[in-house]
Formats: sequence, C-alpha cells, structure tokens
Amino acid sequence: MAAGTPVAITSEDVRGSVGDTVTVAINIAIEPPKLGQTMDSLQFVLEYDSAALEFVGIQELSQDRMNILGVQYICNVTTKTGSVAYTAASSDGCSGSGVLMHVRFKILSAVSTMLVLKKVSYSFVTASSGAQKSYTGGTINLGRITGQSVPTTIPPFTSAPVNSQPPAAVATDEPRFPVTEVTLSPGSSPLPEPNNGDSDVLAYIVFGLFIVVALLICVVLTLMIVRRGKNKARIKYFEDDEEDEEEEEILTAPEEEPYEEAPPEEEPIDEEDQPPITIVRRGKK
Repeated sequence: MAAGTPVAITSEDVRGSVGDTVTVAINIAIEPPKLGQTMDSLQFVLEYDSAALEFVGIQELSQDRMNILGVQYICNVTTKTGSVAYTAASSDGCSGSGVLMHVRFKILSAVSTMLVLKKVSYSFVTASSGAQKSYTGGTINLGRITGQSVPTTIPPFTSAPVNSQPPAAVATDEPRFPVTEVTLSPGSSPLPEPNNGDSDVLAYIVFGLFIVVALLICVVLTLMIVRRGKNKARIKYFEDDEEDEEEEEILTAPEEEPYEEAPPEEEPIDEEDQPPITIVRRGKK
C-alpha cells in the first residue's frame, strides 16, 4: 500500500505445470481515513503476459454482481488480450480486509511472470453526510505465476513372466478315435510315402507350361490363317483386275472391218471414136 492511500491490494506467488489452471487469490485491506467511511467504488486494469498465461475467469463474479467483504457490488468486466478491465460500485459500501476475488489462469509456458494492476482508483462515501472522496493509487505489482515444464518419464520395461511348463491336460468327455497300426504282409508293396508338396508344385509348373505352349500354337495358327486369307484376297484382286482390263479393251477398241477399194468406173466406149482394128498375119520364111 502506497503512503497516504487507504486501500492495499496484494496477492501471493503461485506455481504450476504447463497446461494446468491455477487460481490466484487477490486480497484487499481497507483502512478508511475517518470513522464511518466505506468504499463505494473500485476500478483497475489487471495486466498479464498473454504468451505465458491465458485468462480463464473470476470465480466470485455472477453475471454482473459480486460480493466484496459481504457487500454486493454491481460489476463490469471487459477482457482483452493481456488485460482485464474491472469496475465495481455499491451504494452501501464496505470496509475491512479479506479476499477481493479469485482469478484463474491457464499456464501456457514454463516462465515466471508478474501480475500488475494499473489505473487503480477508488472512492469513499460517508454514511451520515453522503460526502464522497476519491483516491488514485496508480500501479500495484502483485505476485508472480511460475510455470514448470512437465518431465517426460518413461516407465521401466518389465517383461511378463514366461510359463515354461506345458499346459496341463484337460479331461473331456468327448470320445477319441482309436489309432490302428498297419502292418505289411511279406511280399506286399510298401505304402506310398506322404506327399510333402513338391510333386504338387511340379504338376502346377507342367500344367502351366502346357497352357503356355497351347496358347502359342493357337496364336501361330491364327496368324497363318489370317496370312493365307490375305494372300487369297490379293490373288483374287489381281484376277479381277485383269478381267476388268480385258473388258475395257473390248469396249474401247472394237474390231474394224477390212477396207475394200471400189473398182474404178469404166467409161462407156464410143464405137465411132475408136480406130478400126487391123489384123496382120505374118508367115515364116
């Protein structure tokens, strides 16, 4: 409490592990300067390190009312990051000392941080005369909240005891099948040995090879049939092409008839114009 101020507000140091929610008790002691005066109003701003603490709430606050030293006050709380603004007022007023409130914080990191009250102001009123007097206390340093890291411990490994004794036989009423031994007569063939699975694997391999060879044969035959069909189609194509050429030659080049020259026309002979024919006979000497 600063000199000349009638109100003292304090708190103790608190410790906790990271992740825990701790409760800080803020105490108040009212020493009125004159007899018959009571505190009718109180206001302050509670500041804290938001990186190390998270504000959870005030326990005594019920909606907008709170009991301070047995007197009901009308309260208003406004929270921001790193600060809580608190205002309380009552016409009856209170006096004496005790717990003002319980503030709860969640520890976020393993550091030590201090709670600080700023803008602290309060007023007193005289019951007989109603005179009011205000005081301003300024800044008040409260206690510290220290966070501790949680040690990670690994429990020792304990092996379960191993029961080396064989399990006891359990008597049952179920009948058991009789075991008969087979004896071979002289001269008979021995019984086949039990199959250990090698012959089955060999049979699967042979069967798989047979299927692969059959598939290859089917593929080769299919290719041969397709190729033969293509060759037949090609031969048929050339034969049809030759027939088409012959038909075109017949249509485009018909046979020509042999050309016969017409005999020259004989001019009519005029007997009058012809000279007389003289016959000469020659004898041998």
